[in-house]
Amino acid sequence: MATDLGHGDKKPVSGYRKLAELVGLIAASTLVMFVLSSIALLIYTNDSGDPVQYSLDIPPGSSALIEAGENPLEIPPTWTFNTEDTLRIENRDDITHTLGDWTVSPETIETFELLSTSNGTFPSTLHPTGFVTLDVQPRDFVFSFIAYSTFGFGLAIGIILFIGLTIARALDHDEDEWQDIDAAHRDGS
Repeated sequence: MATDLGHGDKKPVSGYRKLAELVGLIAASTLVMFVLSSIALLIYTNDSGDPVQYSLDIPPGSSALIEAGENPLEIPPTWTFNTEDTLRIENRDDITHTLGDWTVSPETIETFELLSTSNGTFPSTLHPTGFVTLDVQPRDFVFSFIAYSTFGFGLAIGIILFIGLTIARALDHDEDEWQDIDAAHRDGS
């Protein structure tokens, strides 16, 4: 005995349509992620402007104060720059000061260009902790900074939306259909 469960007017979704929906959802969510990531990166790099030269003057006696735990040069533990900025260090102290591989001998002036490869935490005689972190941020919009995250999050969000759509379709029964299904199960038992 066959029972009509009220599905006579609903057509099942074809495999081709499901694939097209999946691709469409992934494309749309990737586009949305690209737009949002681009806006964030533009805001992040907005005020970078032209390269800046920063100067650090190391007065005589600084090394003794640094060894005593003071920060006479007022260098933050994380020093932030933009790519292509330069750091000019004038060492008037009586020892050679270092920042990673950079060295500045006594009574000399050295200039260092800051590149994206300058990022990291480095041993340094310029800070009482013995380390300084250089955070060199991009000066301009560079698409490669957002490419992997845009595609990765776009793909994940598209798949999640597709799963949600599939579940919603499976649960898309009006109240009469649920009563018919319940009645069919009672009659069958």
